[in-house]
Amino acid sequence: MNPVSSVHDTDLRHSPLPSMPLLSAAAAAAPVRRRKPRLSVELVSGERLRRNSWLQTELALIAAPSYDDASAILAREVAACTHLYIGRDSAGLLAGFFMTGRELMPAALGPPLVHVGWSATRHDLKNSGATMALFERCIRDVQRWERRIGRRALLWSTTASPTIYLGVSRFLAEVEPAADGHYSSEGACYARRLRERLGAPPPAEGGHPFVLHGVARATRYSPAERQRIARICDRKGFSLFTRLDIDEQREDRLIFIARTPDDIGTTLSRASALALARRDRNERRRSA
Repeated sequence: MNPVSSVHDTDLRHSPLPSMPLLSAAAAAAPVRRRKPRLSVELVSGERLRRNSWLQTELALIAAPSYDDASAILAREVAACTHLYIGRDSAGLLAGFFMTGRELMPAALGPPLVHVGWSATRHDLKNSGATMALFERCIRDVQRWERRIGRRALLWSTTASPTIYLGVSRFLAEVEPAADGHYSSEGACYARRLRERLGAPPPAEGGHPFVLHGVARATRYSPAERQRIARICDRKGFSLFTRLDIDEQREDRLIFIARTPDDIGTTLSRASALALARRDRNERRRSA
């Protein structure tokens, strides 16, 4: 993907990146209890990210506990990224990141595309809602881009994570497929176009157009992440991936598409508060 609008790294320009503390792999995985921090959100262009191996190392350390090996997905996502959102805590440590890639398609070929790409949260902040600020900033920026170009964008990605799918379904608009697997004829057309972009074959006769089998090469979740996902599925009664025969260990993925919502901030702020309250309750139960 090629950047279609300039990104100004105003937050980073006056503080050299090497001065920021580097989070070690041990610190990234340490189960430290803390309240939700106030994050400093910074925007980095894809071009600057690709020139900055130090920042790429930080991203890899954050993601490492969730994957058997994060190097393959890191290389793919860095190559396609146009906008990287990073959040740092008060100590300057990376708390999480969110990558996206924008592409302004000619009107005859379809809507502008926004790849809702790779994201990760520091291990001690998972399920806290701490990095929702990155998602909110991204969606607000996309909405401003939509107003500037006078067209509505199609947001899309692939995932095997119920956390990602449930979050997208809650905060974005016109999400397909639905939680019961249903999709519109227009959504199926978009899914087939996205399959072509990804180099995936057409679905088998009668197959689900949003389901991709064996496409996520060398990208498998860690045992700890699989256990976390299983707990989420059990707690929320989430069975979409099971019903569609999507198996992360076979490198399967689900395509999803969505549109920007009318209002993102109020919903996210409420969800962030609820996530933090739930996390505090669970910690009190464990310590009782």
